[in-house]
Amino acid sequence: MIIQFRYIEQGGFMGSEKNEDSKKFEVELIESLIDNGLYDEAISYLDRLIERYEEDTYILHLKGKTYYLNGKFNQAIEELTTVIALDSDFWMAFELLGEIYRSTNQPELAETYYFKATAINPRAMKSWLGRGKLALQRGEFQIAVLSFETYLRTNNEEAEVWRLLGRSYRELQNYISSIDSYNEAIDVDPTHQGLYEELGDLYLSMGHPDIAKEKYLQGLQVEEKTRPISKELYHKLANLYLEEGLNQKAFNLCNELLIIAKDDSEALFISGKALVKLGQNYEGIQLMKKAFAKTQKSEYKEYLEELNRQLYSPR
Repeated sequence: MIIQFRYIEQGGFMGSEKNEDSKKFEVELIESLIDNGLYDEAISYLDRLIERYEEDTYILHLKGKTYYLNGKFNQAIEELTTVIALDSDFWMAFELLGEIYRSTNQPELAETYYFKATAINPRAMKSWLGRGKLALQRGEFQIAVLSFETYLRTNNEEAEVWRLLGRSYRELQNYISSIDSYNEAIDVDPTHQGLYEELGDLYLSMGHPDIAKEKYLQGLQVEEKTRPISKELYHKLANLYLEEGLNQKAFNLCNELLIIAKDDSEALFISGKALVKLGQNYEGIQLMKKAFAKTQKSEYKEYLEELNRQLYSPR
């Protein structure tokens, strides 16, 4: 509200002069309100400003943007459609409509508006990003690569987009480019466990379990302050240990996870498998039964039945 008082002190809407300097200041005020998440206040000011500048497309666009950010998509669409009717080259309105339709799971409409935005302005970066996400969902991986690479030319500090590019290249079986993309993502955000996990998965699919294990370990060693811990990293690494016959390591790793997530059924089950391989059949089976009781997973049941046949069937 400090912004509001400062604005009133300088004239503001209360008897302000209708000149470009005043208009510019008022727009900057509204943009500041939007940036600070004060959407109701922004709409109130916008309504008063629109009374004086009825067909100003940028101001109308700001109102649509405010509605969009506030989750009021129908009102946003109405405002942005008005902008386009007044100015068919207003690419930001097309881009924002693309964002709205993608958010509301209407991919065909989203693609139409994104495409129009990039046709008007090839540097409409959010539209390239949106087109990439839609293409990835549709399985059009070459288009996804083109879209993400276009976006990253001017926004190369976004780890999540490098990650999406890595996924796209992986689907195209361009593994070298996929690895490069994941490494770029890790350079941007070295504490993101999911990046190490996906890179490990990629190496595993390429038949390099040793490198996969190294990446999983790197993921577990980073300090991840803002995201929940990746249980899957523990599971995958523990299973690799089991495959290598490193049963005690697998058991210890799962126990480490169970200190953090006591009811993690997969960690319980892998721990049980490790104990059986270490010769502690009763203790191991009890852990696996506990995991099955929690989840009723068919694969747990099948494993236990097969283990029972191996251990107790007459020879």
